[in-house]
Amino acid sequence: MGLCQLSFVNQGVVFPLYLIGLPTAFIMRTMSAEAVPHVLDGIPAFLLSHAQRQAMLPFLEIMRLHGVALMSIFALRTVVRFIGTLRMWNGHQDGLHIYISAQLLGMLLPIMVAGPKTLDLFGFVIALNWCYLYFAQRKVLR
Repeated sequence: MGLCQLSFVNQGVVFPLYLIGLPTAFIMRTMSAEAVPHVLDGIPAFLLSHAQRQAMLPFLEIMRLHGVALMSIFALRTVVRFIGTLRMWNGHQDGLHIYISAQLLGMLLPIMVAGPKTLDLFGFVIALNWCYLYFAQRKVLR
């Protein structure tokens, strides 16, 4: 049951972030490619070094081009993961399938939308780890 509790905490933290990211993505979608680097101008220099600012530029361009779709996918994935976790919490066997489907599709769909640059190997390993942990504990969750 501790896995479910940790999942609920994770989902409670990231879902609001995706909801905040959605209107931000709508705003960025209206910006020109030349205006995107200036988004970082309001951040004080002591918070982000020049190298960190340069590293963020490709991410900002992805957000400008595909942010609405990506934030929608991530928010929907979180809702479906919540449903799967809740179903497992209540002892339903289909919760595991719902959760794993949401995790894996939530990793695959961004790649289909914005290309392989959205593949986060660390995030993918973490998602697979959660799927494995739930799979290994499936008898306990019944």
